[in-house]
Amino acid sequence: MMDFSLETIRKLEAEFGNPLYVLDESSFIQNYRAFETALKRQYPKYQLSYSFKTNYTPYICSLVKKLGGYAEVVSGFEYELAKRVGFAGKAIVFNGPNKGEDGLKALLEGCILNVDNLDELDAVCRRAKQFPSGSFEIGLRVNLDVGQSFLSRFGMDPEDLTRAFAIVKGVPNLRVAGLHCHISRCRGLDAWRRRSEIMLDLSDRFFPNDPPKFIDLGSGMFGKMDPAFAAQFDLVPSYEDYAAVTAKLFSDHYSGYAEDQKPILLTEPGTTLINKYIDFLGRIDAIKTIKGKSFAILNCSEHNLGETCTLKKLPVKVIPAGGRSEHFTNADLVGYTCLEQDVMYQGYTGSLGLGDYVQFGNVGGYSNVYKPPFIWPNCAMIVKKESGEYLEIKRAESFEDLLGTYVI
Repeated sequence: MMDFSLETIRKLEAEFGNPLYVLDESSFIQNYRAFETALKRQYPKYQLSYSFKTNYTPYICSLVKKLGGYAEVVSGFEYELAKRVGFAGKAIVFNGPNKGEDGLKALLEGCILNVDNLDELDAVCRRAKQFPSGSFEIGLRVNLDVGQSFLSRFGMDPEDLTRAFAIVKGVPNLRVAGLHCHISRCRGLDAWRRRSEIMLDLSDRFFPNDPPKFIDLGSGMFGKMDPAFAAQFDLVPSYEDYAAVTAKLFSDHYSGYAEDQKPILLTEPGTTLINKYIDFLGRIDAIKTIKGKSFAILNCSEHNLGETCTLKKLPVKVIPAGGRSEHFTNADLVGYTCLEQDVMYQGYTGSLGLGDYVQFGNVGGYSNVYKPPFIWPNCAMIVKKESGEYLEIKRAESFEDLLGTYVI
């Protein structure tokens, strides 16, 4: 978490409002490079592809582009954003189970299009046939079982994958250039090793003569965390640990090939890159006790912080405002909504006072982009530059922003 003095917070509040998201740019860049370096050290032909859905703030996406990353998108909205930010078609990975016409447009514009199912493949084949003078490439998404406790609904099972290759062979100007996978809630090393082994086996099976152009392993690695937050998880591997069960396996598997023959290895980190590097500043507007239970009511909501705050205790810091405070041993930090479940932190122990500021860490992923237009508009986001200067990269939403599409 970043260090903020009371004076700094009040200056930020006067200029940008409160609550407020704050991006630590230099730390984000350091983390990006550390992650990329760990993978490339084991397999130089690694390519990072940033998950837009995790946090599509244009400033962050632009940083990724400047650092040499690709864009990973799952909708026409995100695809348009990637193009506006300046990503070329070949640097955009288009995933998702329901791309619609936007996916077909991306195919024609040279994106890495990973097809999720046979119905989507039929649409892709029809579109390719409409442009017989063109030459098009796609990836196929594989449905994976890495020992998880649930059946994934994404990708093709082996039987459909075999059919897909046969269907594509019947379209002269279309070819399968690679394979893609993604499996949620499987962040452990064993799951990632199994994911790599399955994809390498499938690549050998479906590309028996030459390796594919790319193999995309999706996302789902732990990022760096503050120690107290990391302690709430069973095990948080390092980037080097992940590289050893992914990139190292690729390096060994393709050791007999020239560099230009080896496939590009892609992964699609989102929370891994951004979670730790956005903090959130809120303010205590009321404190009350009901039947011995204390509640500090903040001017923000769990919707601002993302789902993680409902599952774990986020890093949290209280910055006293200088007024009267009281020590609490089991206070809940709750939000402005009228929902009983709007609890941002359960069981806080420490001093709290009216007007105190509360800083939450690890809120970079699925937070500002995930907040619904419920009760209050969303707040501004600023970036802390390496120079120490703060710049606004998203203004606070207005009445017009939320109701502009409605008829009043």
